Amino acid sequence: MKYNFYPGPSKIYPQVAGYFQEAMELGILERNHRSKAFQELFSTTKSLLKSKLNIPLDYEIVMVSSATECWEIIAQSFINKKSYHLFNGAFGEKWCNYTQHIHAESEAISFGLNENPLLESINDKAELLALTHNETSNGTALSEQFQKQVRTQFPNSLIAYDATSSMAGYEFDWELGDIWYASVQKCFGLPAGMALMMVSSRAIERAKEINEKKHYNSFNFILKNALNNQTHHTPNIANIFLLNRLMQNVENISAVYQNLKIRKKQFFKELSNLGRFEPLVSANEFQSDTVFCLKAETKSIQKLKEVAEKEGFVLGNGYGVWKENTIRIANFPAIPNQYYTELINFLLRFDKMN
Repeated sequence: MKYNFYPGPSKIYPQVAGYFQEAMELGILERNHRSKAFQELFSTTKSLLKSKLNIPLDYEIVMVSSATECWEIIAQSFINKKSYHLFNGAFGEKWCNYTQHIHAESEAISFGLNENPLLESINDKAELLALTHNETSNGTALSEQFQKQVRTQFPNSLIAYDATSSMAGYEFDWELGDIWYASVQKCFGLPAGMALMMVSSRAIERAKEINEKKHYNSFNFILKNALNNQTHHTPNIANIFLLNRLMQNVENISAVYQNLKIRKKQFFKELSNLGRFEPLVSANEFQSDTVFCLKAETKSIQKLKEVAEKEGFVLGNGYGVWKENTIRIANFPAIPNQYYTELINFLLRFDKMN
């Protein structure tokens, strides 16, 4: 594998190998998660995340096993009876379906690829609105303008965002959401096996009011430990250490996001020269900056993947209803700019093939 554009797990920052060797030499991987050494690691990692990702100081950061686990935590600990789930792709729908197993009255609101969801049917006293900021299955994203509209229209509701394929890539206005979550194997450029939740003070107060403590991963239990710079379970210390070192050395999210937007602009400019492929999402307003989804005839998609593999390009398969007629391309920070030049040249060569 030479060029990995798979949208998760994706390209890992090359310096991670050195960080892992450092962790071995320091012996941190052998320390228990109630030790002072781990507490210091946990505390400094949270501080680095807030600094590099521009997270407000009053947001708490907790570490769990996966973004999928966050579905359960949110359903258990932040909802009494009903949530509203707005989605246009497979992962948003899965989040909704999982929540409905716990809260049967939770409501699904679907919308199209080139539009924003309609908000008229949502109760203005809704407990929680669940949105997918960046839908990995189809390469759509919610604009900051729309996020501001949601916050304005529902000032008393908790707003939760699945940011699995955008956190550490996008520069967020964090206060437009109360709960943000993501796994680290995408824009963070780390090995799979850990997820982060960023939670506002208002959401923390709501969880305290609900006071749900029935499960090992109830949020109040997780939070109690996090405030003591510990985790509620034996954590993925290796990934926490790697995240710590990475946050010490990456640029601020403002610079990272600017580079990703420039690459996207260049990529789609070159894409306009291709005859066989076009964006699944036609309107730039709704296109993701971190996951590109291209569509073509099924035969062309199959042939492209075959030729790409031979030349060392790992492209993402289509997902859900778009499985057979799309490919997905990650635009994550760990992928070097040069890789995109190589990819564009490859796509142009392929497009000229008979």
